[in-house]
Amino acid sequence: MPKHDHQPADAASSGPLIQNQTVRIVAIYAIFGLAWIYGSDHIIDLLIEDKGTLLQIAVAKGFVFILCTATLLYVLINRLLGQLAEADRGRLESLENLSQKNAQLRLFFEAAPASLAMFDRDMRYIEVSRRWLAMYGLGDRDILGLSHYQVFPEIPEQWKECHRRGLAGETLRAEVDQFLRADGSVQYVRWEIRPWYQAAGEVGGIVIFTEDITDRIRFEKALEANERFLRLLTDHLPGLVGYWNANLTCGFANRPYREWFGKNSDEIIGTTMRELLGEELFIQNEPHVRAVLAGEPQQFQRTLVKRDGGTAHVWSHYIPDVVDGSVRGFYVLVSDVTELKRGEVERQRLEHQLQQAQKMESVGRLAGGVAHDFNNLLTVIMGLAQLGMRELEPGHPMLVRLEGIRQAAEKSAALTSQLLGFARKQTIAPKVLNLNGAVEEMLKMLKRLVGEDIDLAWNPGKNLWDVCMDPSQLDQILANLCVNARDAIADVGKITIETGNVSFDAEYCNAHFDFVPGDYVLLAVSDDGCGMDHETMAQIFEPFFSTKEIGRGTGLGLATVYGIVKQNNGFINTYSEPGKGTTFKIYLPRHAEQGGRAVPEAAAAPVHGGSETILLVEDEPSILDVTVSLLALQGYHVLPASKPGDALKVAQEYGNRIDLVITDVVMPEMNGRELVRRVLPFCPGVKCLYMSGYTANVIAHHGVLDQGVNFISKPFTSTDLAAKVRAVLDTKGGELV
Repeated sequence: MPKHDHQPADAASSGPLIQNQTVRIVAIYAIFGLAWIYGSDHIIDLLIEDKGTLLQIAVAKGFVFILCTATLLYVLINRLLGQLAEADRGRLESLENLSQKNAQLRLFFEAAPASLAMFDRDMRYIEVSRRWLAMYGLGDRDILGLSHYQVFPEIPEQWKECHRRGLAGETLRAEVDQFLRADGSVQYVRWEIRPWYQAAGEVGGIVIFTEDITDRIRFEKALEANERFLRLLTDHLPGLVGYWNANLTCGFANRPYREWFGKNSDEIIGTTMRELLGEELFIQNEPHVRAVLAGEPQQFQRTLVKRDGGTAHVWSHYIPDVVDGSVRGFYVLVSDVTELKRGEVERQRLEHQLQQAQKMESVGRLAGGVAHDFNNLLTVIMGLAQLGMRELEPGHPMLVRLEGIRQAAEKSAALTSQLLGFARKQTIAPKVLNLNGAVEEMLKMLKRLVGEDIDLAWNPGKNLWDVCMDPSQLDQILANLCVNARDAIADVGKITIETGNVSFDAEYCNAHFDFVPGDYVLLAVSDDGCGMDHETMAQIFEPFFSTKEIGRGTGLGLATVYGIVKQNNGFINTYSEPGKGTTFKIYLPRHAEQGGRAVPEAAAAPVHGGSETILLVEDEPSILDVTVSLLALQGYHVLPASKPGDALKVAQEYGNRIDLVITDVVMPEMNGRELVRRVLPFCPGVKCLYMSGYTANVIAHHGVLDQGVNFISKPFTSTDLAAKVRAVLDTKGGELV
C-alpha cells in the first residue's frame, strides 16, 4: 500500500464546502442589505415627509437591519459549522478505517512466509516486509521511497527486463532460481512478479514475492546423494533388492533385480507384482505377500524363472515397512542359492530321468506285450473269418457276419497300430521319398476322406529335397491330420497341404525348444476351422485326449502323428487360435545320402501262390493252424513247428528242400533270428520271413527294420500273407542274419 497522504472523501470536500457557504452568506447578506436599504428608503419617502420622523425611522431601521443581519449570519454560520463538523467526523472515520487496513496489510506483509516488496512505476519502494530486508541483508535500513536499482546497483539486466514486463501487466514466476549473495554463498529462491493496479487497466507498479528455499534444495540434494549412494550400494549387491508399495506396485528395484526380469527402471517402477511375476508365481507368493502386509516378516525358499527361461533357486526375505503403526509396503531381499542347490537339483534330475526311463521302458514292454498277444488273437480272428468265408457258398447268410468279424478285427488292428506308433515301436521300412510325389498319390483318397464340401488345396514346394521314411507312416500322418481338419470345419471350408525346404540355424534352435540345426523338408496341413485355445493345444498330443464327441475318435490320431515324427527325428509345431483355424507344420530331416533317388512304389501285382516248401514256426497253436491253412490254400507245402527245437529237427530232416522259413520273432527257447542262424547250416541259402505283433529289437532298432530283413506285421490278412510270401520267394539271395 503506498504511504502518500490520501484524504478521505468527506475531508477532501470540506474546502469547497466552506468556500461555497461563504459565497452564499456574502450573496445573501448583499442582497438583503441592498433590498433593505433601497426598499425601505423608497417606501418611507413615499409615506412620510417629516424629517424628524424620517430620522427616527432611519435609526430604527438601522437597528432592525443590524438585528436581522446578525440573525441571518448566525443561522448561516451555524449551519456551515454543522456541515463542517459532520465532514470532520467522516474524515476521522475514514482515517481510522485506512489505518486499520494499513495495519492489516502490514500484518500480512510481516506474517507472509515469503518476502514481499511493493514498487511504483518508477521501481521505488512503496512497502517492504522485514523478511525482505533480512533476506537481502538490508538490516533495519529505511528504503521506502528509494529506487530498487539504487538499493541494488548491480542488479542484472535480465531482472530489469522482468520488472519491465511486470509493469506492462505480465505475471512472471520461477519455482527454483539460484542467486549468488554478496558474501559468495549460493541462495535458492522461488519468486513471482505481479502487477498491481491503481485504476482499471492502469498498472500502478509491481509486487515481488520471493521465498528462500535454500534449505529445502540442500535437503533434496542431500537426499539425492543418499539415494545415489544407496542405489550404488544395492546395485553392486549380489542379491535382488526391491521395494513394493502396499498396493503391490514396484517402488524400487536394484540392478540385479531389473536384470533378472530383463527390464529397465522405467519399465519396472510402477509395475504390479502380478504383471512382473506372472500369474502362476504370483499365486504361489500371494500368501507371503498377504502376511507381510499384515506386518509379519516372511522368509522362504522359492524357484524363480528368468526371462530367458533359466531357473534359479532363491532364498527370499519380505520385511514390512511400518510407519506409525501401519504398513506402507515391504522390502524384498532375494539371495540366489542356485549353486548350493545345483547338486541337489542335478541329483533330482537324474533320479527323475531314471524314473522316466524306467517308466517308458515299462510302458514299452507293456505295449509290446499287449501288441504281441492282441495281434496274435487278431491274426487268428481274421484268418478264421477269411477261411470261413472261403468255405461258404456265395449268398450264404453267415458271410455277412464273418465279414463283420473281419472288419472289426481290421479296425482293432488299426488301433493297435496307433498305439505302437505313439510308443515309437511301429514297424517301419524307411525309403527315400519325395514328399511331392507321395502326397500327390494320396490326394484322391484324401479328397474322398474330407468330403465334397471341403476344398482340398495342394501347394507343392519347388525343388523339394528327399526324405527317408516309411511311406505308410506318411499316409498315417496325412490321414490323421486331414481327418482332424475335416472335423474342425463345421460346414464348408478349406484344407491346404503344402511342402517346402527349410533350414534351421543354431540361433533359431536356441530360441525354439527341441529343434536341432539342419536342413528339413516341411509338410504343412492347414484348415480354416474352429481352431483351438491354449489349454487344448497343450494336450493335443497326449494319447486318448480328444475334443470330439464320444464315438467319433480314439484320441490317438495326433499322438500317433507325434510318435511318427519323433521316430523319424523330426519336429512338429502347431499354430492355432479360436475361430481362426489350425496349422500343423512337420519338419522331416533331409535325406543326407548324396545322389539318392526316391524308390518308387511297385505296382500292385496279382497275388498268386506256389508249390514251394515252407517251414512255419509259431508257438501259438491257433495262429499256427490258421497260418498253415492260409498258406495251404495258396498251394504251398507247409512244415509246421510249434517250438524252435521242433523246427531245427524238421530243418535237419528236410535240408535244402526247404525254400522259406516263416518264424515268429518272440518265442520260448530262442528268438526267431537265433533260430534262423541255427537253421542255415542245414538249409544254406534259405530265405526267411519274420512275423510279429510288434517290432522287437531282435530284428529292428527303434522300430526301423535292419537292412535286408523281411517282415510281416500281425495281424495280417490272407492276401497280405500271400503277397509277402510270394515277394520274398521271388527275391534273389537269402536272408541276412
